Amino acid sequence: MKISVLGDATTVTGFRLAGIRDAHEVSTPKEAVGLLRELVGDKEMGLVILTERIADEIRAEMEGITEGRITPLIVEIPDREGPMAKKVDPIKELIKRAVGVEIKFG
Repeated sequence: MKISVLGDATTVTGFRLAGIRDAHEVSTPKEAVGLLRELVGDKEMGLVILTERIADEIRAEMEGITEGRITPLIVEIPDREGPMAKKVDPIKELIKRAVGVEIKFG
């Protein structure tokens, strides 16, 4: 199983230092969408890590690319500027899509 990272220069450098070789610095939404399509098409890809800001910029395209797919798992992480305020919890949405029911917390 492969792990890949898409993000800004700082995030990509950090993951490379941690041993992730398949790390891609992206600067435009178009570039991010193209790379995401390639990574999702790779049968050996198990996990794609995106920064929240990049994921937010390509949300519609990302949902279209991953619709109906179980793998790879796509995880959003904060970048160097910290976490973004979210309207929708991505983990909650992932569970809803996988299980088919919405789970309400406290």
